[in-house]
Amino acid sequence: MWKVLIADDEPKIRRGIRSVLERLDSEIEVVAEAGDGEAALALAEETIPDILFIDIRMPFLNGLELIEKLSGLPHDWIIIIVSGHDEFEYARKAVSLKVFEYLLKPVQEAEIKRTLEHAKNELALRRETNRYINWAREKITEHRSTLQEQFILEWLSSSLSKTDIEDCSKFLGLTLPEKAVVLAIRLEEKVLSVGSLQAGYRTILIYSVQSIIQEQLGKDIICVIDRDDTIITLYPGDLQVLQNKILGIEAAIEATTHQHPIIAVVPSGNYRKEGHRTIQESYEEALSELTKKGNYQTFVLLAQGYIEKNYQYPDLSLEETASELEISPGYLSRLLKQATGYSFVEYVSRVRIQHALQLLTDPAIKIYEIAEKVGYRSQHYFSRAFKQILGISPIEYRKGGSLP
Repeated sequence: MWKVLIADDEPKIRRGIRSVLERLDSEIEVVAEAGDGEAALALAEETIPDILFIDIRMPFLNGLELIEKLSGLPHDWIIIIVSGHDEFEYARKAVSLKVFEYLLKPVQEAEIKRTLEHAKNELALRRETNRYINWAREKITEHRSTLQEQFILEWLSSSLSKTDIEDCSKFLGLTLPEKAVVLAIRLEEKVLSVGSLQAGYRTILIYSVQSIIQEQLGKDIICVIDRDDTIITLYPGDLQVLQNKILGIEAAIEATTHQHPIIAVVPSGNYRKEGHRTIQESYEEALSELTKKGNYQTFVLLAQGYIEKNYQYPDLSLEETASELEISPGYLSRLLKQATGYSFVEYVSRVRIQHALQLLTDPAIKIYEIAEKVGYRSQHYFSRAFKQILGISPIEYRKGGSLP
């Protein structure tokens, strides 16, 4: 049934319209009649009609004032004006209020029939549209995280216009950072006698890495998986803060997946400022860095991981590392030199000094203690290696000296 409200200050007109409507269509139910605008407004809020027939000149609230108030209510109804005044200003105002039809008295039955059919068709279309919109909203809510991930990947690949980015991010409830550190991670499978990982199991590991990132950096952080199984994180904080967390993230990944992660960290600038590297450019650079690292021999990656875990031991040697990997020291030395540009000793020294730089930010730790923590037997050897690599001594660096 379609519910109808009739508002006219002449009872005879109200009865006439009611009689015609009920005779024309058995699906029509006149649920309310009103002789003035205020009564019509109260009855409309009470009965929630589908169609309203409204006269313009009525007491208290005229028809146009009534329609303005009805337009502010959250109901999807159709308003039809039935007026004896053929004035342009009334018609113009009716158009601005999005009135469905403007009928002039005396209204012919055929005209009411035509208008009624159009109104019913419009209401049916609106309800079907609303039904679809509600269904779509449910699906969007159900799959919001997947849609957000797809959008972020398209945004990173620069395949969206500025307007698309603003509209889609707002629609999906996403706040995109103006600048961020791009953290890209891939799993490098170890050489196993059983061959490479099964696809299904590898997928589980990839999602495990994503979960680890969110646990380490926060549940609300943007962390997605691209089509190449690369875990991409947009870290909105400080680069040094993230770098301080990398070792913990790497250890957690290895402990959970028993695979070695290949990691690239590339900061971006504020893309709103001219000349600054965008997040999209940093993403491309991170992928390029991962590709280069991925081309290294698996043994090199495993050697780097072993060094990271054992750099604090003064006796760490090429022979020990090669034995752990079950390859010859000479072969490992050549691979490491080819991959990093440094000999084994040089590479270990750089790893140790890198960790020493982090410790030097804490004034409570003495220089000799830092030397011991990063694998040197004495402060003298530590200082010599530090100056050889960075050009200044640890003491000068701690005092705020600039690197050459």
